[in-house]
Amino acid sequence: MLSRIDGKTSWDVLRQIGGLPPEEVDRSLERWAKEGLIVVEEAVPAEPRAETRDRDAADTRLDPALDLPLDLQRRILDFEAALDRPYHQILEVDLSADAKEIKRAYFRLSKVFHPDRYFRRDLGLYEARLDRVFKKVAEAYELLSDPTTRAEIERSMGTGPEQGAHRGIAAGDRERIAPESPAGYRVPSRIENLERLRRRFKIPKKLVAERQFKARQFYRSALVAAKGRRWLEAAGGMRLAIAFDPWNAEYKSGFAEIQADVHRARADELVEMASDETAQAEALKLLEEALHYRPCDAAANARAADLCLELNEVGRAREYAESACELAPDDVGSHVLLARSLRRGGQAEAAVDALGRALALDRNHPEALAEQRQQRKKKRPR
Repeated sequence: MLSRIDGKTSWDVLRQIGGLPPEEVDRSLERWAKEGLIVVEEAVPAEPRAETRDRDAADTRLDPALDLPLDLQRRILDFEAALDRPYHQILEVDLSADAKEIKRAYFRLSKVFHPDRYFRRDLGLYEARLDRVFKKVAEAYELLSDPTTRAEIERSMGTGPEQGAHRGIAAGDRERIAPESPAGYRVPSRIENLERLRRRFKIPKKLVAERQFKARQFYRSALVAAKGRRWLEAAGGMRLAIAFDPWNAEYKSGFAEIQADVHRARADELVEMASDETAQAEALKLLEEALHYRPCDAAANARAADLCLELNEVGRAREYAESACELAPDDVGSHVLLARSLRRGGQAEAAVDALGRALALDRNHPEALAEQRQQRKKKRPR
């Protein structure tokens, strides 16, 4: 993460792109500042290097007036330019990644590219770009999470329906190829040998036509289900269509559109499950998964903050409370949660400010008054 500290990237952006949980980023930055490794100051961003400045000037797509840091704009542009990569590369996982690795990769990327995470910000043309990028990330996650569609997609990589077999090694496997020996002979890897074997076989045209016919039937059934707002049924039909005809871009595009509604339905289900769960740690786990699908749910963020405080996870509590305050600035309870998390995290002055915002909204709010007593009690000399 030290390599990302360049004098221009803000603390908030480092929490998004640091590759670590936000609370761990906070702890690391605070420790490095205390040890003198970095200096945190309110300063004008450092002058960019000449090559960066020239590149930014040439790229008219970058817009410093937007509520989106330039380094994040560059990352979105780079990601969007490579959306035709294999799904494994989109999720930045190995071809052999298991379901847990794929899920972690999706959640990691959703923290950066989910459009809802930039709620109420001026994104300009990046609003549409984020939408395209995130839909592709969600599409990759859903299709690789299902063993049937994953197998068909991996078999179809690098080919068209008329071949029905690999023409070469998938891009995601190139790094697995063994290095050349001193004599210049390179021992073929297991993957390469499998590819050579597969190239000996062809799928008969009649079978391809039958698969495409079945795929079209599943696709039409999925559209009917989607029209009736039966999202899970629609997504299932799309999965089957893609499994039977993994080369059809129309099916994948339709699946991505439907999956957005599936995610909303899944978030509702998870939030409801969390409200019924008595075990705090399990309820928090359910809420966190729901927030990956619906990050702009103020109530869910507030509930997650409350649970984190009960579990003594103060750093995460502050993160969720900050999100709740941003999403619902007039909600007194969210500001009280933020004040509590800041106080328990040892940030007394910031806690007083957060409580002040809560009391400005409602001077007689019971939870705000209780927090005020706690803050005064802490200040009282012993």
